[in-house]
Amino acid sequence: MIVDKEFLRTAREAFSPFSPYSGTEHVAPLLYSLVRLTRPRVVVECGSGYTTLFLLAALAENTADMREEAELLREKTVALGDLNKLNFTSEDAAFIEWYGKGVKACGADPAYYLNMRAQRLYSFEEREADHEYTRRMRKAVEALNLSDWLTYLNGAGPSPEALPPEAFPIDFAWNDAHQYKEFFEAFWPALNPKGGIMVFHNTVARKYSWDAIQWMKAKRALANDLEVMTLPEIHKLDQNSCTILRRTTKYQPQCLTRSPEEIVNNAVRFMQKIG
Repeated sequence: MIVDKEFLRTAREAFSPFSPYSGTEHVAPLLYSLVRLTRPRVVVECGSGYTTLFLLAALAENTADMREEAELLREKTVALGDLNKLNFTSEDAAFIEWYGKGVKACGADPAYYLNMRAQRLYSFEEREADHEYTRRMRKAVEALNLSDWLTYLNGAGPSPEALPPEAFPIDFAWNDAHQYKEFFEAFWPALNPKGGIMVFHNTVARKYSWDAIQWMKAKRALANDLEVMTLPEIHKLDQNSCTILRRTTKYQPQCLTRSPEEIVNNAVRFMQKIG
């Protein structure tokens, strides 16, 4: 696990999360957990700092897990023999046995491993590349061996136009800077319509931030494709919350999109792809 005592020491020496202008001592681990849970391929950040290191750590650990799980999935699927001769249903003993095997690949969905792609954080930082803050960030990233997952965009405000074509759709967007309405308008169309997540920091301590969230809800009220949850840190005066938005324009729950037959077909395709 990358987030250990040495990681925390390096991160806190570079960027104190307890500063009244930061306040991310709890939000950073939350972002880490959200990225570990939802496995976004593309993450966009507005305003680099302490949280950047946690986002990168999550992407690095996701990458390692994906590789290990794909191999475990391959091993347990090979053991089934000729998949084209199998006719699985959810009650089939062979299906149940296959589903439960594989240690970390227990219950793994072959469709996910058919489309594994490199994960990346695009971090927008308004400070120039030669600024002391920017140099400190790069030094911390290098010390933690996380450079492979970072594209650091210095000297400009956040804009989808600054991202390469392979960055779309954006799966996870985090804003810890300013101009929440402008960020929402610019990046919402680029956010994955099948459940992309957008998180804003410090949304209950300042009225303009809270009003921005209400404005976002009103903007998407007619489409009804925005889920919202605000998490306050009730023991703090400022830098004391985050609001999580989720885009559901084209989202469908897995129970409506997966069948045992489709799973087997994807397993066949998975074996053919890696074979």
